[in-house]
Amino acid sequence: MTEGDSSRAINLASSWSGDVVFAGYNISTGKTITWQADKTTATASCIKLHILVALMNEVEKGRQSLDQVISVRASDLVGGSGVLKYLSPGVSMQLRDIATLMIILSDNSATNIIIDLLGLDRINQVIADIGLTSTRLVNRIDFRKIGDDPRNFAVSTARDFLATLTAIAEGRLISGQASQTIREIMSRQHYVDLLLRKLPYDPYAADHGTAPDLIIAGKTGFVSGVRGDAVIVERRGVIVVMTAFASGDDRSFLPDNAVARFMGDLGEALFDDLSVP
Repeated sequence: MTEGDSSRAINLASSWSGDVVFAGYNISTGKTITWQADKTTATASCIKLHILVALMNEVEKGRQSLDQVISVRASDLVGGSGVLKYLSPGVSMQLRDIATLMIILSDNSATNIIIDLLGLDRINQVIADIGLTSTRLVNRIDFRKIGDDPRNFAVSTARDFLATLTAIAEGRLISGQASQTIREIMSRQHYVDLLLRKLPYDPYAADHGTAPDLIIAGKTGFVSGVRGDAVIVERRGVIVVMTAFASGDDRSFLPDNAVARFMGDLGEALFDDLSVP
């Protein structure tokens, strides 16, 4: 189902005042819904998912180990999202913890540590090797180089992200073990206010000893005026993958940001559309 067809999600996208691209796929039924899925877009921090993929590729090949201990230097610390910038320089943790912070709290300092460890060229080579033709990490997180254009950080398409999510969910990205590790890290995501905003997801179900209605794994991205999300959602054995990138006039970071609210409406509509046979 594409632009010429009718669905709640497509109707929402066609009426949105800003830019939006999205793609969704029900792995269980094969149903697909897309909107401008091949249009190149800024990814914001969603590209960190592909940095994690590149890291897991190097782990699989024995060139890196998630168990290695990393000492965080003062020169590693950068502003924006994350918690490492608030910790004392010299704190040490395993690489798996650095990778986890990069995904679940979108930690910019953790991201630069991994980019510097692997190298920009190697990350982009892995991205190309897994078959993504429109995805590219342009710079490490350097706000002077990125400036006001988030495309100076990274670009991709909804279709590329959908391919990555599908391969992870099906356990065939790099290897079954690598896919499982990536999905486990994504499942600890703390930012669930975009595509998942209006879905009945309880992040504390396990803590309360109850079975969750939804099992999720995702990576969000946000910069001023732009929101992105890439999620795997499982409900009673049915797996849906969704990704979307939207921009709008609201450049705030308020919880009720207009672009974030639109992403919530879109996520609810797309999930419902994909769940109908």
